Parts: sequence; structure tokens; C-alpha cells
Amino acid sequence: AAPEQVSISYVEIDAAKIDVPAEPDEATLRARYEEQRARFESPEQRLVSHILVAVAADADADAQKLAQEKAAAIAAEVKGGADFAAIARERSDDVGSRATGGDLGWVEKNGVLQPAFESALFEMGSGDVSQPVKTDEGYHVIQLREIKPATTRTFDEVRAELAEQYRTGERERLYTELSARVIDRIYEDPTALQAAAEAAGLPVQQVGPFSRDGGTGVAADPRVVEAAFSDTVLVD
Repeated sequence: AAPEQVSISYVEIDAAKIDVPAEPDEATLRARYEEQRARFESPEQRLVSHILVAVAADADADAQKLAQEKAAAIAAEVKGGADFAAIARERSDDVGSRATGGDLGWVEKNGVLQPAFESALFEMGSGDVSQPVKTDEGYHVIQLREIKPATTRTFDEVRAELAEQYRTGERERLYTELSARVIDRIYEDPTALQAAAEAAGLPVQQVGPFSRDGGTGVAADPRVVEAAFSDTVLVD
């Protein structure tokens, strides 16, 4: 026996095909720019390396002094012209950065680093090497390799982006309104699509016949097939 088949009528609401009736005016875009200004700002970043002389936070005074003196000697070597990365690879106790010459990459002033380390780093000038800085991990010798100043993208630079964001938002709003209009009319008369389609200014389309294995177009979507063969459609 041939498998059961159905043909269906449907209305398609495609957000991508909804026309946004008007472009945003200058005031709307500028208001959006001010609301989202933080999104267009990049904070200052600093390219940093360090050498760690580890000592436990609860170590006795002698151990603390020994670690500090060792770190101070390293700082003096670097300030005297020794290669920072080479010393880091040989003598840093930070396993995570030792192999890359103490490189910690670009960092921001955002509280990720320990407070004493961050405070010292953001008081340094480009190219500076710090005196030993104490944290819970031990004593750090910090090298500030480069500073990337904070930047703010101007309104003119992001105007097109803001306009597209406006159009996307309007398209989503219109899509929601159109969908609600169609659904409301279907609830009023669940036996036909014509009135709902006319209310939305959309055509009623047909596809089929197709079996439970699906068909072409929208009938290739398993969710459409499931709905088409549901009791709601076939029985009720």
C-alpha cells in the first residue's frame, strides 16, 4: 500500500524579507551611540613580562628577605643591560610564563592581576623595569614593554554599524507584530489561512503531496512534517 500523504497550505513569515520603512534619523543614532558608548571604548593595555622569585606568603622573615634580595639582584642585572627574557627562562619561578621569557601578554587595569602587581605596573613608563613587587606568590620583577593607549571609536566611525543595528531591531519588532497578527486571526478561524494571510499581506502557499518521510521546500523540515501529520491537523 502507498504511504499516507498530505498536501498543506501555509503562510511564511520571513524576518529577512520584511522591509524597514524608514532609516533612522541622526538624533536616534546619536542617542544610541551615547547609550552604548562603553561598547566603543577600548581601555589602555600594557604589554608586560615578569620574573617571579617565589616565596610563601607565610614564610618567615629570613625567607622573605632572601627572596627579596634575589629579586633585587635580578632587577639590577636587567637594568644593567641583561636580557630580561633570557633570565626569566632560566630563573623565574612562574611555570606558566617561564618558557616564553616571562611574557604575560597584553593586560588591562581590571582587577585580574594582584593589586600590588597591577598598581606597580600602571605607574611604570614604557620600557621600565620595576624594583621587586611583593604579592602572595612572592617577589616580581616587572618589565613594561609597550603601552597601547585607550581608544574610543567616534560616532562617524560606528554610524553605519548603529544604523544596521537599528534596522535589525526594527525588523525584529515588525516580525513580532506581524506574527502576532497572523496568530490572532488564526485563533479567530482555525479552519482557514486566507483571512490571516490577508491581514498580514502575505500569500497562502501550497506544498505536497508528501509522506511522513517529508518532501521538498518547507516539507523538507522535520518540524513541518511533524505538524502536518499531527492530530491537531489531521483529526481536529
